[in-house]
Amino acid sequence: MEKEQVKKDNDKKVIAKEDRIRKPSFFIYFLPILFLKPIIKWKFNLHINNKEIKKLKGPTLALQAHASQFDIVTAICSLFPKRYNIVAAKDLFTWKALKPFINAFGAIPITQLSLDLTSIRKMKNAIDQNRNVLLYPEGRTSLDGKELPFLSPAIAKLVKILDCNVVVIESKGNYLTKPRYYKGLRRGRIETYTRVLYTKEQVKDANPKEIFERIKEHIKFNDNVWQQENNIEFKGKNLAHGLDYILYKCPNCETEYEMSTSEDILTCNHCGNKIQYTKTGHLVSLNDLKTIDRIDLWMDYERASIQKELENEDFKLSKEVTVLCRDEIKHEYIEVGKGSLSIDKENITFNGQVNNEEKEFIQPLAKVPTIITKNTEGIDLVFDDITYRFLFVEHKYSTKYGLIVEELFRNNNQK
Repeated sequence: MEKEQVKKDNDKKVIAKEDRIRKPSFFIYFLPILFLKPIIKWKFNLHINNKEIKKLKGPTLALQAHASQFDIVTAICSLFPKRYNIVAAKDLFTWKALKPFINAFGAIPITQLSLDLTSIRKMKNAIDQNRNVLLYPEGRTSLDGKELPFLSPAIAKLVKILDCNVVVIESKGNYLTKPRYYKGLRRGRIETYTRVLYTKEQVKDANPKEIFERIKEHIKFNDNVWQQENNIEFKGKNLAHGLDYILYKCPNCETEYEMSTSEDILTCNHCGNKIQYTKTGHLVSLNDLKTIDRIDLWMDYERASIQKELENEDFKLSKEVTVLCRDEIKHEYIEVGKGSLSIDKENITFNGQVNNEEKEFIQPLAKVPTIITKNTEGIDLVFDDITYRFLFVEHKYSTKYGLIVEELFRNNNQK
């Protein structure tokens, strides 16, 4: 009996105190969801199918496409009653509303769209402590209501490193409930289906290429198509508000950044094109001028326009910006300078003053699939492990810069 106990103790992984991951608080995580889950299901018409994971034993990695900020709410409800350590962008730790709760939630901070070894180590420690981890492998929320065009194959390597069960939450309606560009929430319908992708035993036998392809397939979604095909209404105030952030180019006159919104109407201030965004997700012209019927198709039109611009050998776009830097101690952004942010076929380059010193930051783009864009019309970039936020003085262009990066990556990685 003593020998068996010694063997059992030796099999346990010893985690140093400083590396232990906090289990999500019973009072901050479990109790609120216990009481709020029925309300969320009623208010947002949430339909959950999670029968497949009910009997799953052992630490688990849960994956979900990052449709919107509302993903976390539906994921927690779909994975309940198990508690999950959520891998959250460091930016969330700067949100005043979340600061009192995010640590108690057991959130694991990660630098978006980068190889964050500290975060990977914490995820591994969490799994070794018999915790569960919730991760959004795309690294940022969707702009147009469908999966991001590129997924890093590194997700498969992470699955092998964590060496645990893997489940995936397939969702429809999260983007339409809380679109990236929209303030507030809408009410329509949300469906989640949580399936077991791999058990721990199956992970050991699976090769990384197979893991990557399966994850890629199961996080595909297009809320725009789903909504229109099923004629599902999403109700809310000022439905078109913020659409000009992503739909910046008029399909009628092809002028950029002349779009504005009021209530459910998107208007081009250059040619007068008036387009209504309906409760069923259609974009309908009110004056018989050219429109594009779906948000994702409109953004595809903008991508095609960028490809034409990239045919110019001397392509370059340069805009004035204000520079902010994230204080990792205070968890807030502080203004530190001004300058110009340029993008060409090779790099994003900042030239200007930072902390009263002349600086040049260069981000090569050959292996960058996307960047973090902000609704405040800015982009986040990391230089020397420091996160800088570049806010455009004209209060435009973040979506276009982001699409340029994605199209350059597409051109450089066609195979």
